[in-house]
Amino acid sequence: MLMTIALILLGLLSIGISLMWRNRLAKIDPLFSSFEERFDANEVDISGNKKYVNCLSHHWVMRNVVRGDYSKSGESLSDFVGENTMVGTMLVGIGAGIAPVLLVLVMFESFVVAGAALATVLIAVFIIRPSGEVGVSYDLLSYLVEQEPTEFKMGDWAYAAISSNRIKKWSFTLIVIAVFSFALAPIGDILPDAVGFGIAAYFSVFMQHIYLPLAEISFPFALIAFIVGVPLLPLLLFALFRVVKKRLRSQSDEDGI
Repeated sequence: MLMTIALILLGLLSIGISLMWRNRLAKIDPLFSSFEERFDANEVDISGNKKYVNCLSHHWVMRNVVRGDYSKSGESLSDFVGENTMVGTMLVGIGAGIAPVLLVLVMFESFVVAGAALATVLIAVFIIRPSGEVGVSYDLLSYLVEQEPTEFKMGDWAYAAISSNRIKKWSFTLIVIAVFSFALAPIGDILPDAVGFGIAAYFSVFMQHIYLPLAEISFPFALIAFIVGVPLLPLLLFALFRVVKKRLRSQSDEDGI
């Protein structure tokens, strides 16, 4: 029952966050209206083949992303270690050693308490705090809205269009997550058992048809195959997902989306 409730809440959260991003984009519409009044839409190139450097957006990206606030935390740590070499190295080393142990402990205890529903919690965190590309895209659009339309160049339209498309794709991804969450909610209680059965079946097939036959020929080679083969399926699924995503993106670009 807990897993079913978690999936329903995850779906509702995905829809809510998606609507929030859509609402934010709606407030950016006047920006694109000003672009359409000043420039020809047919001349804007968002394929990435043309580089726009003489515009407000490019200067903003260079100032804030390349060498600005978005990398400030990493630079602060680097400066601290540089100024306090021995102490900084010791603290970073201790932190790097303790952090994985604490992470494993927290994950283990959380799994004991929440069970398989913990996976939906991790996805929810990802939904609430998306990738940096989405945040940077919205910050750039917010910056452009505050500028005078007379200062815009063609490149600003291209940057704004790319940023808007990035947020739209993220909003669409949230809807897809919501659909899957609602679809899996009725069978949420049996999902952990199904995943466990799938993993056990994969190991069984791998051991019987790959590992044991190879072990009869060469045990070291079989061991290498086991080390490589265990994560092979997730990697193949991830690679397949990337290929499908790339093809969908290319099709969207061709359709002018």
